[in-house]
Amino acid sequence: MDFALNEIQTDIQALADSIFKDLSAPDALAKVESQSQRLDLALWVALQEAGLDGVALSEGLGGAGLSFLEACLVIEKLGRYSAPVPLIAHTLATLAVAESEQAAELEGLQASGAWLTASTCHAQNALRLENGLVSGTVSNVPYAQGARGLVVPVVAPSPSLVLIDPSHAGIEWQSQTSTALEPQAYGTLTHVPAIVVGGEEAVKRMRLRELAANAMAQLGVVDAAMALAREHVCEREQFGVKIGSFQAVSHRLADCWIDAMNLRTMALNAASRLSHELDAQTELDVYAAQSWACEAGHRVLASCQHVCGGLGHDRDYPMWRYAVWSRHYEMMMGGNELVLEQLGKAIALSPESAML
Repeated sequence: MDFALNEIQTDIQALADSIFKDLSAPDALAKVESQSQRLDLALWVALQEAGLDGVALSEGLGGAGLSFLEACLVIEKLGRYSAPVPLIAHTLATLAVAESEQAAELEGLQASGAWLTASTCHAQNALRLENGLVSGTVSNVPYAQGARGLVVPVVAPSPSLVLIDPSHAGIEWQSQTSTALEPQAYGTLTHVPAIVVGGEEAVKRMRLRELAANAMAQLGVVDAAMALAREHVCEREQFGVKIGSFQAVSHRLADCWIDAMNLRTMALNAASRLSHELDAQTELDVYAAQSWACEAGHRVLASCQHVCGGLGHDRDYPMWRYAVWSRHYEMMMGGNELVLEQLGKAIALSPESAML
């Protein structure tokens, strides 16, 4: 079997890489991060003009008519360049709405410079839906400020996905900031009108997609960190020789490469599985990718920082940014302890799938 990316997929990755490379250089990121909100609107508009914000949407809804896998290939590049745009949240939200009976709502929500956001943070989600109105609290909503729509699960009276206007007067937002400076928000909702866009299955699908997207972004971070570490050890000299020739250094980076290859395999597999119907095996594959993303991100960034010495911890050196973003994606996925618990439950419920 051929597991290589096809021509369309490689073209999409090349286009995304070109845009992110031109507009998300370290100097540009430092300038954005000095602002009150880590958001580059010019970069976001460039992605929209290239059609990379709606790769997985049907052509009738203004997308490229491809799948979630192709969207994840763009997200991988987002992670590689630590780009300050709401691509993951926007992708999750637009797909959830597009797959519902309310797909027509997207027409009024998509415009140049506009985006949707989404949150599946169940631990801090206490939203209830009653008579078409949502009340309660929700936390860690990425890029809530300025979003045109918010897709979020309600927990009562039954799990379901709803679409609301984040600028509604019934929402009181409090700013939050992640360890990687991603703008987030804590919202208190009081009788906010909502449109139901899915039931419990839709909630589950969006959560699994979020995990797979974060795993792909983590893959981009890991690849970028390894490239920077490799460049450093091939140039840095001690005792008159390149430090990359030291066994302790080369062996450690070899372990990083193995971790990165395992993460790539698992993350691509999870994204590919989610491009089709949900089943027990899909859930297991996503949790496995999540676990690898948490573990590999931690190990690889620790090693890359170590071989770079003091530079690896210098906030003016790109490795620092990769380290905090690796931690960010790990935290957004819940950490490895949580995923192992979820993986154990999934295996217990479907041991036959786990044996495949």
